[in-house]
Amino acid sequence: MPTNLGNFYNLTQTETNAAIVVFNILFAFALAYIIVWTWRKTHRGLSYSQSFAFTLIMLSPLAATVMMIVKNNLIGAFALLGAFAFIRFRTIMKETRDIAFLFFALTIGVATGTNNYAIALIATFLISAVVLYLWKKNFGSAHEKIGFVLTLAADGNFRGENLRALFDQYLRKYELLHASASPEAHEYAYAIHLKDDKEASEFLRQTKTAVGVRSTYLITGKETIEY
Repeated sequence: MPTNLGNFYNLTQTETNAAIVVFNILFAFALAYIIVWTWRKTHRGLSYSQSFAFTLIMLSPLAATVMMIVKNNLIGAFALLGAFAFIRFRTIMKETRDIAFLFFALTIGVATGTNNYAIALIATFLISAVVLYLWKKNFGSAHEKIGFVLTLAADGNFRGENLRALFDQYLRKYELLHASASPEAHEYAYAIHLKDDKEASEFLRQTKTAVGVRSTYLITGKETIEY
């Protein structure tokens, strides 16, 4: 075997100290726990997934392990690339913010696996603190008041005019989203904004007493997503 080629193989096959491997994995787990705690604390809506929390806490140590394997090892890098090519990520993200948290955990794992401990530690605490601050300030909210979706089931005696006075009394604004009719019943869905959110129960009670209304259903539109 030529000398240059032999030196190439010797350079590419580098083994990391076992103590460093253990420390990096445990350190990545600790930082991932902070990321998961931040995700759970700031999570809103109906799409909470325990499996996603497990995914987040596993991703950082796995990324750290991968980086320790491929570091200074070109052959190992190509081998892992070929192995991961068979993996397809089929899970549909229910919230776009979850993608950012996945990338957050992955980045911290990469930093830990390359022994950039200061970067990993500072980034974890600083980014988590900023996320908590923005969550506390309700950053990105389009309205100060909470929006609701009102669904009505009614019979043939119902007319939209029956609710106009009630809507004018309790609502800042409203809009018809959906209407359907069948021989037995009619269904209507309204996007509404209450003048005072504390009056939601009274508004719903009076809506049920309107002529032709069989049942009503009110859900908050603030954190509702398709699921």
